[in-house]
Amino acid sequence: MGAHVWPAESSQEAHVVDLESERLERSQLETLSTAELIRHALAETRLLVRAEVMHAKKELREELKAARTAGILLGAGAVLALTALAVLFVALGLALPMAQALGVLVVGVVLLAIAGVLLFLGRKRVPKKPLPHTQERLKTDYQLTRETLQ
Repeated sequence: MGAHVWPAESSQEAHVVDLESERLERSQLETLSTAELIRHALAETRLLVRAEVMHAKKELREELKAARTAGILLGAGAVLALTALAVLFVALGLALPMAQALGVLVVGVVLLAIAGVLLFLGRKRVPKKPLPHTQERLKTDYQLTRETLQ
């Protein structure tokens, strides 16, 4: 089973063993007993899983930060949109005697435009595909494992 080398990306990951140093050459593997091969495969699997979990945690933290920002923008936009809608309804109610309604109508339209911009910005920041880097690494690991075992 092939191992990957991923550089440590934080102090938390600094203790990760360089996976390449654990790799055995094919000639070394051929001299090992079945039990030793199984132990070696399990050790490599543990290292790989540990590395993948650390990378997934890092990626998840980044996505949560982006989702938090998106949530704040979406929430602010939604509240402002509701406020603008209320102002527009007030303007509609005052629109019958045309004189006073124009100012309220302008404020409502401006608030609605700002709410639209906030909602648009918040929607753009919502993660589209969760943990894309982790998914890609897992697909690559899966393919390498299949190729190695064939």
